[in-house]
Amino acid sequence: MEKKVTDSGYLTIKNNLGLVGNFSTIGAGVRSLTLDDKRLTLMPKEPLDYLNSDQFFGKTLGRVAGRIPGDYKVDDVTYHLIKGADSLCLHGGEMESLSFKDFKGTIVPKENASAISFFYHSPSGEAGFPGNVDVRVTYEMPIDENELRIYFEAQTDLNTPISLSNHIYWNIFSSKDVNSYRLKVNASKYGVFHKGNQLVEKAADVPECLDFRELSSLKDKLDLIEKNIPEIGTLDHAFLFDNVMTDKPQIILDTPELLIECYTDFDGVNIYVDSSMKKWDFANGDNLLERRAIAIEPQIFPKDNIILTPNQKFSHFIRYRFIKK
Repeated sequence: MEKKVTDSGYLTIKNNLGLVGNFSTIGAGVRSLTLDDKRLTLMPKEPLDYLNSDQFFGKTLGRVAGRIPGDYKVDDVTYHLIKGADSLCLHGGEMESLSFKDFKGTIVPKENASAISFFYHSPSGEAGFPGNVDVRVTYEMPIDENELRIYFEAQTDLNTPISLSNHIYWNIFSSKDVNSYRLKVNASKYGVFHKGNQLVEKAADVPECLDFRELSSLKDKLDLIEKNIPEIGTLDHAFLFDNVMTDKPQIILDTPELLIECYTDFDGVNIYVDSSMKKWDFANGDNLLERRAIAIEPQIFPKDNIILTPNQKFSHFIRYRFIKK
């Protein structure tokens, strides 16, 4: 029987412009994010649903975001990771991943920002991964800018795969679905799945249904995906950015009342539109429809670049900028 998380510590930060975030020590996660008291993220009402959901609501993903082989070779040694029915390790081992570990949370004093730092020591062998790994996740809100910044750091004493990210589900101002949203992704390449599962095996030119290089209607693209990629049936794909740049947004989510720009130094992103309709009682309302939220998960891509060595430091960021209309 899987061990259930029964409690978490919660910490809150805010800025001077109405942006408020509540964060959990379990999974160093975003429990809620609001702007002018309006919800920006999908939030289960019940704390235990949030803490134990296999949909990773707002949690840090790791040790490896995304899917990698469950039998994973490092330095000619095969490690048997926590894996699902498809023999893949999802988001670092699903319920045994970092998303369900208890981090130590600390408010970080800063002059022009409000910030929280979360720390966790992942012992060698946890979820099957080699190496002791120290993980730090920091959330920061500039006092006079409507931004959420997420900083990921990790160090190891043994070669091991690392690719951290976050699984916020964006649902702006309690939208019933994301059909009215538009999406832009600075990527002409995407990850092609291995036949029979969702393991990315190579990069290829984006087909029409996955071409978001210009702001595109999510509804139109999702309808095309359902038609052309019925085995997936929704947007759940990795994209390789055309270049790594930090001064311009790599992703833009345009909604009727709010524009979100995503800046990052990662080289790729997985984007997922939740069409699962798993039954949760959400604070966003009880009339949510299919396609109820979108997750934007910047991460390392391709996955053959994820080995962290003892003489390296994993250091990446995601920055969300909110622009009211």
